[in-house]
Formats: sequence, C-alpha cells, structure tokens
Amino acid sequence: MIEEVRLEVISVLKEVITHLERRNIMGLRELSDHIIHTASIFQDEYSISTAVIVFAMSKIIQRENYIDARIISILKKAVTHLQRYKVNKYTKDIHKLIALLSKTDSQLNLYIQHIIDEANVKKASKIYEHGISLGQTAQLLGISQWELMGYIGHTKIPDTFVEKITIKKRLEHTNALFGL
Repeated sequence: MIEEVRLEVISVLKEVITHLERRNIMGLRELSDHIIHTASIFQDEYSISTAVIVFAMSKIIQRENYIDARIISILKKAVTHLQRYKVNKYTKDIHKLIALLSKTDSQLNLYIQHIIDEANVKKASKIYEHGISLGQTAQLLGISQWELMGYIGHTKIPDTFVEKITIKKRLEHTNALFGL
C-alpha cells in the first residue's frame, strides 16, 4: 500500500467513525467525495473500497437513520490495523465490513459501480485540465463526453485556462502566414 494512501485512508476512516456516531450524513458524503478524489488519482483498491464503504454508509443512514454498531467496531479495528501497518488484517476487516453492508443494503453493487464511474469522470477531468481535448479524454477513459462535460461544468476548470497569446499576436501571426 502506498504510504500516502495509507495515511489518507486512516484519516478518512477516523472521520467516518465520528460522523457515524453523530449520524452526520453530509459529513459522510463530503468524505466520500474526498476519498473518491484520492481513488481517481491513485486508482488503488484501498481508496476505492474506502470510497464505496463511506458512500454506502451515507446511503444507509439516509434511508434507515440507523447504523449497526458492529460497523463502527470493525472500522475501529481497521484503523488500528492500518496504523500498525497490518495491511492483510485491514483488508480482512474491509471484506467483513463490505459483507455486513451488503446484508444491510442490497444496492451495494450499484454503489460500487457508481464510485468507479465517478472516479473515472474525476480522473478524466484532470486529464482534460492538462490540455487534452474533451473528446480524446472521454474516449481514453471510456466515458461519454456528456458525462465529462457535466462534471467539468460544475468545476472551475473552464475558468483556469489563461489566454497566453494575445489577439494582436494571433492576428500578426495569421497575417504573416498569409503574407499580409
């Protein structure tokens, strides 16, 4: 496990425990978005599974206003194992947690697909931000241009492009090309 991801997952899971104890749905959603961003950068199983878990828990609390006490217990063990660099035990804890969540919520597979799709769109927006065309970026990651445009429209990416060549210089260049 990449050290940066390990530290990020520990931090997020600690906050998740706090939000679960307070039944703070909005806090869980914000954490889910945050860890999805990490998943889009590293594309690793740990941040993706954490994003799925956080998203699923926010949905469960939203619908049922209840969270099984065993979930918090497993999360605490998972944090302890990660802090002690026991990644195998952490992975077992996460599998237990996913199994418990899937018993609680039959839509867990839909959440997994949602998280993966959202991570791909976020990753695509970062590629687009670096100057690759919208069409090429969408094709590269296997998403539609509409999905990508929808996400980019909610970001400040279009505002970040700075015109580096003035209109006067562009006209001068055009005139030089055509010998005017």
